[in-house]
Amino acid sequence: MLRNYLKILLRNFARNRAFTLINISGLTLGITCSLIMFMIVKEELSFNQYHSKLDRIYRVGHIDYIDGNEYPGGGVPLPMRAAVAEDIVGLTNSTLISHESYGLISVTGNDGDVQYYEESPELVYVQPSFFEMFDWKVLEGAVAEAFKEPNKAALSETMAKKYFPDESAIGKTIRLNKNKDLLITAVLEDARKDSDFPFGIFMSMETKGAESSFTRWGSISSNDVLFVELDEATTAVDVDNQFPDFVEKYWSKEEREERSFLLAPFSEYHFDDRFGTFSRSSSKQMLWTYAAIGIFLIVTACFNFINMSTAMAVKRAKEVGMRKVLGSSRKQLVMRFLGETFAITFLSLLVSIALTERLIPLVINEFFDLEINFSLLSDLSLILYLVGVLVLVSLLAGLYPAFVLSGAKPIYALKGALDNKGSNMTLRRVLVVFQFFLCQLLIFGTIVAVKQMNYFSNVDMGYEKENIMFFRMAENDLEKQKLWKSRIADIPGVKVSSVASHPPFSGSVMGTNAYYYTDDTTRQEIDIQFKRVDEAYQETYGLRMLAGDWVVKSDTMSQFVVNQSFLIKAGVKDPVSAIGETVNVWGRKFPIVGVVEDYHATTLSDAIEPMVMFSDAGENYTVGLKINAERTEEIVSALEEIWLNFHEEYEFDYRFVDEEIAAFYENEKKMSQLLTSFAGISIFIGCLGLYGLVAFMANQKSKEIGIRKVLGATVPSLVGNFSGEFAKLVGLAFLVAAPLGYLGMNTWLQEYEYSISIGPLIFISTIIASMLIAMFTTGYRSLRAATANPVNSLRDE
Repeated sequence: MLRNYLKILLRNFARNRAFTLINISGLTLGITCSLIMFMIVKEELSFNQYHSKLDRIYRVGHIDYIDGNEYPGGGVPLPMRAAVAEDIVGLTNSTLISHESYGLISVTGNDGDVQYYEESPELVYVQPSFFEMFDWKVLEGAVAEAFKEPNKAALSETMAKKYFPDESAIGKTIRLNKNKDLLITAVLEDARKDSDFPFGIFMSMETKGAESSFTRWGSISSNDVLFVELDEATTAVDVDNQFPDFVEKYWSKEEREERSFLLAPFSEYHFDDRFGTFSRSSSKQMLWTYAAIGIFLIVTACFNFINMSTAMAVKRAKEVGMRKVLGSSRKQLVMRFLGETFAITFLSLLVSIALTERLIPLVINEFFDLEINFSLLSDLSLILYLVGVLVLVSLLAGLYPAFVLSGAKPIYALKGALDNKGSNMTLRRVLVVFQFFLCQLLIFGTIVAVKQMNYFSNVDMGYEKENIMFFRMAENDLEKQKLWKSRIADIPGVKVSSVASHPPFSGSVMGTNAYYYTDDTTRQEIDIQFKRVDEAYQETYGLRMLAGDWVVKSDTMSQFVVNQSFLIKAGVKDPVSAIGETVNVWGRKFPIVGVVEDYHATTLSDAIEPMVMFSDAGENYTVGLKINAERTEEIVSALEEIWLNFHEEYEFDYRFVDEEIAAFYENEKKMSQLLTSFAGISIFIGCLGLYGLVAFMANQKSKEIGIRKVLGATVPSLVGNFSGEFAKLVGLAFLVAAPLGYLGMNTWLQEYEYSISIGPLIFISTIIASMLIAMFTTGYRSLRAATANPVNSLRDE
């Protein structure tokens, strides 16, 4: 019996090759996309879940309240760990982590040669309690007692082999930034790929304490993060309720009105974009979007299968009638047709597994910045998912066609029909509407995302971003700054150069309080961002002056230049009137000498903040150059030569301003590309389903078409009759997709302070694109039906 089923199955596949290939193609695309989305969601949800104390560990975050707005941050003052341990009830442990984003490690070999290694982001200062709270295995040596002392360090296994390839690292010494010797006391396991702690060089917190203030509460860095462990009887709410009294104890009245602290669960650390992570955060909302897209695509593929199967039902009606006459029961026919669906789904699943296995290492890992390991035999959750997909898709795609085909009455089936009324088209129309609803959602989202990306690329940032390169000096030395500028001035092709703390656009934002004076006694406090600049900064980056002059050459603070937003905050309408007024920063009062037009110092997600710029050469380390683009290669060569003279231990690394800006919108760019890809896949699957419906209609209406042609109907009128049907379906889908697409994408755009508006053109583009896709898909099959010889259809009786 089984052999007979297989033989008939293969014959049916061979007889209906186009039908089989279309169904396998649609299901393969849908299953592949859902499988990739499953792997991504599974990988992201696994981050940090291996820690044994996961449910009891919380991060301490803070929220600053400025002008009615909330500004969350993940950093804490350095003395807070000791204060929390003393004042907060319900904690069993706490640990402070201080991350160093960059460091130069030098290792002296047994032969006396010194090797230099630039490391980022492996360096971190930790306390012994770090190894008590988090699961990090010690492979060799010890950290508990050693890390209570300064100048002690531990290396990951990879780092230990890198620095000391042929011997144990225990007892050896490495030097940090050419001025700090660190004794290696332990070798630790490497950071796991599903960890948000990308650390490889652990240094005792006492080492940092020797040069940093652990008693000053005013300064907060996002690199200093505090984790606490709660006892079993204490909840996060219990601790949060203690923070108001804690803030009142350690902050002044003005400060405690502007700041609060709260706990964030470590189990959600990877997804908490309020406070950031040491590696990268991921959006749970985007994760569920990926999952929804995967589900939608696989459901769309199933609907496509249903449409194609019912389109073929008329061709198989005689087969069904003959089987029933010969004694087959409806149950046997249902199982036969479900078996065919299972076979097609199984083939599609095999192809999907092969595609996914190739796509993940070649495309997906790099695109999503992940390290997904597709291991079918050792991943139980993956096996269960695949089995679930096989069963559910087989049932979802196969049940309806199986019951439709098996329900045909022999008297009608032997005539090539399923019943005497003609099959109900309602369900097939609903399926096509749903398919195009998904297509239009993705088309709408893609158009909005692409337009927003174009806006990012073309918006006026308030400064020049073309042909301006910058690099960070390896050492902050005033004399080397001056030497750099003199040497750069001799390079052909360099128009002007500047040495400052940061370029106008930067991922690093420095803030403080300033006071604006309208007379000797009246002052207004303003929260500001600040930049240290030099006399050539404005010319180098093309900042636009509204009033006054730029700062003069000076090694120390003596003048201020402010932006428009500063004046708006100060209540000053005329930039000219602000010239000569006094600003106090860190207790140092100097006049405003110039006002610049507002420019975007951060991404377009943030509003432009009040900005104060001043000269302070001792803190400058970023060199910016406006260059002649045609001479870029020789300029870079000249800079590398100068670099080797100044910083031979370091590698020369430079970037262009426009590239730096583009890098900050990498996630948005990926979203745009992802939506475009999924829109294309959804459109392709939708077109297959639409083709199935038009094929079904052509089969059902073959006699009607023949009669119409005999009575004088033209080919264009018949094609138009078909097209009108599908235009209605696409239009109905658009009525549902348009408002949902608008709500979803408008919510996304609200994350940006500066964004495009969703206008009528986007709606028009979506419906036109949908109509063109539908007409292109149905055109060939409609034309074929309309040009068929009516003799063939009318003599069927």
